[in-house]
Amino acid sequence: MKKIFVLLCTSLALLTACDKMDSNYKAYVDEHQTYAPKVSGVIARSSELGSVTLRWQLPESSLPKTMELVYEESSSKSDCITLDKLVTGYTFTGLLEQGYTFKIYTIDVFGNRSVPATYTFNPIPHREGNDSGDEYADDADWFNLSLEWDWENGKAKE
Repeated sequence: MKKIFVLLCTSLALLTACDKMDSNYKAYVDEHQTYAPKVSGVIARSSELGSVTLRWQLPESSLPKTMELVYEESSSKSDCITLDKLVTGYTFTGLLEQGYTFKIYTIDVFGNRSVPATYTFNPIPHREGNDSGDEYADDADWFNLSLEWDWENGKAKE
């Protein structure tokens, strides 16, 4: 009977002693994901069939040290290119004439990845685009676009 009482008291003591063990380290742990700064101002250009050159602006922070470039063919196939330095552009070659989604990540000195700068583009020669997905090299071209509407036919005039 004495052994059961000692065993019961020991078990009870162990269970109540471990109740607030998390409080020792919780104040020092960041529960939110930390991201590296991301690139901005992505533009694309296709100078020849099956080739796309992407250019971007690097973040102003000195934390990013390497990069990952991911390109996806539809939703079934993707490939990753790891660069051991920061660059402001990259040319993808050997692409098919179809839509691709490009994701540009920076990786900081602590191994944190950035939120991706995502860009979708079709490698058709002499086509340009900016990071909003427009077919124009810069926003000035977009605002100079004019369109005449044919109200009788319900469509744009050619």
